[in-house]
Amino acid sequence: MRLIRRWLSGGFGLGFALLCGVLAMQAPAFTAAYGTALLQVAADARRDIDQREDSARQYYGIAAREDDAVVDALKAREPSNAESLARSIAHAGRLGAAYGKIAQSPALLRPIAALTDAANDPEGDKAAIWRLSWQSFTPRIDLSVAAVIYGFAGLMLGSLVAELVAAALARAMRRRVPPRGYP
Repeated sequence: MRLIRRWLSGGFGLGFALLCGVLAMQAPAFTAAYGTALLQVAADARRDIDQREDSARQYYGIAAREDDAVVDALKAREPSNAESLARSIAHAGRLGAAYGKIAQSPALLRPIAALTDAANDPEGDKAAIWRLSWQSFTPRIDLSVAAVIYGFAGLMLGSLVAELVAAALARAMRRRVPPRGYP
């Protein structure tokens, strides 16, 4: 019976450690997918802004080229449209800044930068992008230095958690089973 308990405990520990290691290895790959999604949404938003500004320039004869100048010129004619355009410009700017912050971080810190940036989202711009990235993400084994380091950290953390769970289960089992010699 002891052999089976040790075998199950060791198997559980190894399995959980490997699972955590493989999951942690996904962090750099998911970060790249999230960054790409941020960049795509920001580029789409920028194209929409450019089209709206060109339309306003043609319709109202606005000569301004800068975003703020176009919004200011549009406020006199269509305040609601100007406000909407200003919000779109701010949205595209936030997404572009988020991508820049992640891309400029060292490779090892990019997952942490992405998680921090997504958690600090008062406007709610990035939550939908995060969810879509998560839903469309395909797990893969990446052998970059960052992925290997994250994988090793996950392996060690998974091993520790498995050992703690096994110890707690062993302690609980000792309390339930009366010592030998009792009727």
